[in-house]
Amino acid sequence: MIRVTILMILLSMVGCAQKAEDTIRLIPEGYEGPVMIIYNQKDGVPKEYEENKRVYRIPDNGLLRTQFEPNYGVQNHQFFYVDSIGERTKIQFVMTNIEGFASVNKGSDKVFAYLEQTIGKVEKYNPDTKELLHTIEPARTFYIGKMEDINMDYQEQLNFTFKHSKNYKQ
Repeated sequence: MIRVTILMILLSMVGCAQKAEDTIRLIPEGYEGPVMIIYNQKDGVPKEYEENKRVYRIPDNGLLRTQFEPNYGVQNHQFFYVDSIGERTKIQFVMTNIEGFASVNKGSDKVFAYLEQTIGKVEKYNPDTKELLHTIEPARTFYIGKMEDINMDYQEQLNFTFKHSKNYKQ
């Protein structure tokens, strides 16, 4: 009886989860490093869809400014390397907190997408006048790499995010 009750609670929680648009993330072939998608950019890359999925074409520098709004909720992300003629090679997304996954794959030549994080909207105000100084728009970051050293990858991702958060559009 307890198992049935727990199952019913879990099913109702899943049923209430907000569904978001699925995404396709196209990464330049051979790119390894941090990636950042900045939303709500008026002069950013126009919205693009493929089979009802958002398409994010990541530039060579790993920083995409898009006109899309943030995409919160349950969604499926697909990651692909794209070569010069448009051919795609799937990149597996992994949750690096799965026990042992990083250590098992350390030293492998296999490239993964990992360390995905969401950054919310931030507004900076003058403490004296309460005047809005600037707004940092929501963003999403992740890392493309071989899991040689996840701690170094994470630090590189943080540095990349901090560097580019200074350059957000208002």
